[in-house]
Amino acid sequence: MSKYISTPDLLERYDISKGTLINWRSRKDFPEPLIKAHGRTSSRYGIKAVDDWERKNGLLDSLDIQPLISNRS
Repeated sequence: MSKYISTPDLLERYDISKGTLINWRSRKDFPEPLIKAHGRTSSRYGIKAVDDWERKNGLLDSLDIQPLISNRS
């Protein structure tokens, strides 16, 4: 399993725009990227931090998405 999830993958996962993701980072305590975008690459976010944020904010149920980390107890 990868340690990171990219910006395009997050936008697709949540069905949001890049602007919404930026707003979440400033207003909803969404994790900052661990690897910032350069040129044509996209930013990468830590899977564990994003998974923790999703669980804390109830997104697994409200968006009906599968957990990023499935073997958590």
